[in-house]
Amino acid sequence: MFGYSLGMVGLLVAIVQGGLIRFINPKLGNERSVYVGLALYAIGLLLFAFASQTWMMFAFLVPYCFGGIAGPALQSIISGEVPSNEQGELQGALTSLMSVTSIIGPLIMTYLFSYFTKSNAPVHFPGAPFLLGAVLMVGSVFIAYFALRSRKAAVTQK
Repeated sequence: MFGYSLGMVGLLVAIVQGGLIRFINPKLGNERSVYVGLALYAIGLLLFAFASQTWMMFAFLVPYCFGGIAGPALQSIISGEVPSNEQGELQGALTSLMSVTSIIGPLIMTYLFSYFTKSNAPVHFPGAPFLLGAVLMVGSVFIAYFALRSRKAAVTQK
């Protein structure tokens, strides 16, 4: 099952990155694509948290993977704020940030899973890491909203 799920993730990510982004992002625009993508990630993670059957995980991969529209849109917005001679630094900073979260995230989520699956846990809830991920994604929507709103305000003042 693990191999099948990874295969499905790969297929869905390829569909989103290889084709859908090209059609969806221009129609929605970068800002709306960020909001919709982050919301789809949050919905997918929330659904994962409460999945009780194997087939549910496969079905819930669809909204989660479609959240992939957010990344390119966000990167496009960020790239537009930096002069062309600083693009390499920006991409390096973004890659560094992703690397740090790739180290910290598994540590936090593994601990959370371990805590909520022990026999003495206050509640047996193996989906706790996914629920935290959904909460963080909802927080990201708010951060994106306020950051993009202040960006618009700065542009209109110029």
